[in-house]
Amino acid sequence: MQELDLGILKNGKFIRQGISYPGLMASRIKKSSSFLQPLFEAFSNSWEAVCDNDYDITIELCHNKAQTLFGEECSFSSLQIVDHGYGFTDESFERFSRLFDKTKNKNNLGTGRVQFLHSFQYTQIDSIYLESDGCKYRRRILLSLSFEDKHKAVICATTPTKVEYDSEIQTIVAFFSVLDDEDRKKINKLSCVEIKDIVLKRYLNKFCLEREHLNKIQINHYVNEAFDNEGSAAITIDDIPTPDYEDSFDIHYSILGEKGKSIDVCMDTEKFEIRGYKLPSSILSKNEVRLTSKGESFATPGCDFALITEAPRIESHICFLFLISSNYLTQKDSDVRGNLDIYTRSHFLENRNLFMGRKEILIDDIETKAEDKIIARYPSFRQAKDKADKNLDALAKMFSINRKTMEDAGVKSSDSDSVILRKVYTHSANRKAENDTKIKIIVDSISNLDPNDKRFQSQLNKKVSELNKALPISVKEELSNYIARRTLVLSLMEQAINERLKIQLKEKTGKKSGKKGNSKSQPEAILHNILFPKHSSSPIESNLWMLNDEYIHFEGLSETELNDVIIGGKKLFKENLSSEEEAYKLRNQGTLDVGMRRPDVLLFPEEGRCIIIEFKAPGVDVSKHLHQINQYASLIHNLSDESFKFNSFYGYLIGENADIYSVIDSDGDFQFSQSLGYIVRPHKGIPDLFGRGAASLYTEIIKFSDLLKRAKLRNKIFTDSING
Repeated sequence: MQELDLGILKNGKFIRQGISYPGLMASRIKKSSSFLQPLFEAFSNSWEAVCDNDYDITIELCHNKAQTLFGEECSFSSLQIVDHGYGFTDESFERFSRLFDKTKNKNNLGTGRVQFLHSFQYTQIDSIYLESDGCKYRRRILLSLSFEDKHKAVICATTPTKVEYDSEIQTIVAFFSVLDDEDRKKINKLSCVEIKDIVLKRYLNKFCLEREHLNKIQINHYVNEAFDNEGSAAITIDDIPTPDYEDSFDIHYSILGEKGKSIDVCMDTEKFEIRGYKLPSSILSKNEVRLTSKGESFATPGCDFALITEAPRIESHICFLFLISSNYLTQKDSDVRGNLDIYTRSHFLENRNLFMGRKEILIDDIETKAEDKIIARYPSFRQAKDKADKNLDALAKMFSINRKTMEDAGVKSSDSDSVILRKVYTHSANRKAENDTKIKIIVDSISNLDPNDKRFQSQLNKKVSELNKALPISVKEELSNYIARRTLVLSLMEQAINERLKIQLKEKTGKKSGKKGNSKSQPEAILHNILFPKHSSSPIESNLWMLNDEYIHFEGLSETELNDVIIGGKKLFKENLSSEEEAYKLRNQGTLDVGMRRPDVLLFPEEGRCIIIEFKAPGVDVSKHLHQINQYASLIHNLSDESFKFNSFYGYLIGENADIYSVIDSDGDFQFSQSLGYIVRPHKGIPDLFGRGAASLYTEIIKFSDLLKRAKLRNKIFTDSING
């Protein structure tokens, strides 16, 4: 048991990392909801340090007790984790001194230590280790957010000192002074038995997988610095169940079909392992299926094993825990533990533009294969599956629904009746529309519309209303405003590209007679306004679905100076720039102030993404303006307010004149799409100049005509029905 030693500050050196921790902790890495998250982070590090040897891990909980007028009061003193692993060698300390470092090869980026700063005033690390020169050294470290204001650092470390060779190798991570009042109340009452129960549940999958090599985990209690034997506890191999069932399965990668409307199966596969454990209901209240990464289990968004989890218990007072592991899952983990970068089938299809050319393992396939394995092993789960299938049959019969339609709609056996019907009817609505002569007349009439007219939106809505009124009731119930509007807009876009709108024909006539033309009637302005009206801040009323259906739901604006861009009530650019940031801004200014630059369209979804769209006139070679997209992405990434975290940028450069072969020749990262006539660069790293973290840029160069072609393909199921 160690005491807090602030003498480290006098003898140590502050390690600056070039990161503003208050900003980082407020925006990207927030405080965990668990008051014991620092313990989990330290325990995980200790486990990794000792996993290859027979050394133990010790957790030490220290309290102070005092007699007061109100009786005996217990207060927290410290929480310490002791291991005898490899310790803080020079290599380990170098890695510790760099945030978001990937050299550990365990998908660990070092962000766990931020939870130390969130929860405790001081974190003290004392390590004795064997260095490569054959000698043993001692290194001491002190972490605290309180150092930031004065020293622009949160880490203070002493210079390693040589110790006797017979000194025991060990590392002690000790936490002192709880910062949060609610956390303090909880930890004041914390017992070693509770810690055992919490750690056992948290790392049950890790313990199960490593059962035969499990190190003893001792949890000691100290009261007023005296060892409390009765209040101590331990986790041993006897606490860990053996697998009741073990199996493995392969899952094929999926890739979007040529037109992006179907999913094809690749030959490449990933191996997954599944293990089933019988656990008492005191530990597990119902059956669970969990994905695992880095030895820890977690709930995964989009993952639904309701067929297993909602099934009755196989045995009284016993529940099943099924753990699914794979190297693939670990590779897909991020710096936030358990946040996996994997996707559902519906997300894959709905965001086809983002996934074209990418192969992925889909959550749906993991679910299906795992459930098949479990059902084959345990008959009771088979009974649950059969019951669910009978319900599907009954529902299909009641509402005259074809089972193939259910399958195409992505219906699962475990879905509720309401979810099943919603999926089926949504799927059917997207596949049905009938031809009507009156519809064709209305569609042809949109050539009279002027996209630059202030009344354009109301006029377009009027056409939509006329189209709906022209339909028979039986068809009107299935053909929504959504379908009608898109059909009209596609036709309008085609006429605008071919300069067949009356406003464009009038402009041509004016030029022939020597009259000065209106800039608003230029093809670029017209096409811009069709896709997203200039100076608008309402993507939901735009037609950006021609690029991606998802974009109309984002917050965004058009033709707005960067200085005036506001997201969620906060300005995009930082108001107070450092000298380095100011210098970077000036270097990129050119003839126009950076803040006065106006991207044609900017969209900001909540998931840390930014979409940049630039339109060019038909006579302009768009390939010569690729630098605009790159520069906008770099400026926003490096100069945006620290509360924003844009790590993924999507750039679209759209015109009618593009020397795409020249682009590919000069930048081999661009790929050519033969079928749809555009080129794409899936990834380009964005310079991280001020500690914002890694960021990447996806870029497309596409013609207006090819954009129209792609939008028609995306909506072909509707337009084919309408146009016969």
